[in-house]
Amino acid sequence: MNEPVTDRLVLLADLERIDGDVFVAAASGEPGRMFGGEAAARALAAAQCTVSGDRAVHVAQATYLRPGNPAEPSWIRVDRLRDGRAFSLRRVDIEQGGKVIFTALFSFHLGATAFEHHDPMPEVPAPDELGGPAGWPEGQAAWPSWLVGDPSLDLRPVPVDGADPAGARALWYRATAPVPDDPALHACRWLYASDLTLVASIRLPHERTARKTWLMTSLNHTVWFHRPFRVDDWHLVVQRSSRACDGRGLAHGQVFTRDGELVSSLAQEGLASALPQGV
Repeated sequence: MNEPVTDRLVLLADLERIDGDVFVAAASGEPGRMFGGEAAARALAAAQCTVSGDRAVHVAQATYLRPGNPAEPSWIRVDRLRDGRAFSLRRVDIEQGGKVIFTALFSFHLGATAFEHHDPMPEVPAPDELGGPAGWPEGQAAWPSWLVGDPSLDLRPVPVDGADPAGARALWYRATAPVPDDPALHACRWLYASDLTLVASIRLPHERTARKTWLMTSLNHTVWFHRPFRVDDWHLVVQRSSRACDGRGLAHGQVFTRDGELVSSLAQEGLASALPQGV
């Protein structure tokens, strides 16, 4: 996880079609543990190659089965489960070393006209009024250490106000490099970014210091895409954890554009493992 996020984002949609609906994605980094958002985004990119361009993804339901290795290529198989008048459904499996490491269902919708409503965005400082994550008191308890100082992704944490029983946090995000005017690319890159901080909400109510004392491993992850939005514009992610028990926890998130429209919702379950002292 040492290479810049921009390099990984560029590779997300860089797939080679091998045969029919089978794709291969080249290795993306040094040996280690693959970031879950990378697998999810590449799976979505493969699914998008099999769906008509007039249908946009509206929900991604992912399950992480085994750790991936960014130093190995990934084999991606898409199954066309349904193509109806308004919806298309795809199942995507990612394999490394002959074993499935990731599986997901993606549903695509043609879109329709009906009633509309959404939750209001909370009142928070604008991103230009806030600093980045460097030196933030919670440090690694709230986000991966490789996010700090990365010039390709702008992250502006909102200060916590008062009691925090549910790990509630708000963070402004944007990709600093311009992204082409293709909604499919923006959806892939948001699916990547959606895995950056959400699962940490489960751990935050129980951390007593800035040092990370619990390792959170993503088990499953669902993202609803209510409406297309640009990942190179500011968007506010509001996240919290509603429950933790039996070594697992559940986190929820909402994503708002800068003008207050709710464009995506998230839910993620994580597994908690105590870190040895001194790690």
